[in-house]
Amino acid sequence: MDKREIDYRETFHPLGNYSPSMEGIDLLYYGNGRLSSNIYILEEGRTLVDLGNFAGLVAELEEHYPQVQVERVIFTHAHFDHLGGLGEILSHWKPQVIIHKTELESMLPGGTTLREAFQEMGIKDIKELQGNEEIEVAARKLRVLYTPGHTPGSISLYDPEKGVLFSGDTAFPMMGEEMLLTAPDPQGGNLQELTESIRVLIHLEIQAMLPGHLFPVWENVREHLKRTYFELQLQLQGREDMALINAGILSADLGDLDEAVAFFDRVLEQAPNHPGACFTKGLAYYQQGKFKEAIELFDRALEAAPNFQEAQQARRMAAIALSGRKEEGQ
Repeated sequence: MDKREIDYRETFHPLGNYSPSMEGIDLLYYGNGRLSSNIYILEEGRTLVDLGNFAGLVAELEEHYPQVQVERVIFTHAHFDHLGGLGEILSHWKPQVIIHKTELESMLPGGTTLREAFQEMGIKDIKELQGNEEIEVAARKLRVLYTPGHTPGSISLYDPEKGVLFSGDTAFPMMGEEMLLTAPDPQGGNLQELTESIRVLIHLEIQAMLPGHLFPVWENVREHLKRTYFELQLQLQGREDMALINAGILSADLGDLDEAVAFFDRVLEQAPNHPGACFTKGLAYYQQGKFKEAIELFDRALEAAPNFQEAQQARRMAAIALSGRKEEGQ
């Protein structure tokens, strides 16, 4: 396999050169800007994921696929930087358009819906998605994931066999320490839904993430998503302590209790008796079988918040578990 470095000056990228999981997927990449999305090409040009907003798309396709026949286009959402190339495509081919049904009702400048605009463009073959459908693309079966938040009808596409995720504008990779964070559309986007969508994606087994902007990543994908989740939690909660606690809870859900404890400790370094951090760290210790340490943390939480019922119950459970362990040792 070709191990060459990414040449960001190039437009066309056969992604199989970078990871076997992406074999058969090509990318038309127009840089890091927001004016044109990435365009992913499958089945030698028969299937496209998003169409960008770039004049010359047809010429690009015909250059790389001389016998190209675009049969279907899948839109991750309905922003113009992702579907602006549709008019040019329709001047040469009449593909099926695949999009979440909620996006079809989104309003465009001028007061018409996207559905009405498609009708005016003469598009007759529209497949409306709801989520959980399966789209067969050559050797791949792409599962449609409903991942709203950026827009009400945003989707991602996931190939569970090869671990490839087309994340659209739901999630972007880190560029060093810099983050390109997606933002909810002012006309219907939702930060809470976006955060939950990222949480869903984190639980997937992903070998490569193909975002709507920036270049795909094929190493440590979960770390990119976890960092995004934390940054979104900061916006959602408006408090670093709650963002850290929620990030720790997510790590615990993923089975990484040591990482979870590290998140909780970051809160406790600033507020040693923070009831939420004491409670959640206590739960992590409970899961690790450290019942005595867990009880001490629940006690600290209850000292700060005597009516903390969840901590009261957790302490009782830890005391039962500790008692049972002592009996086994006798």
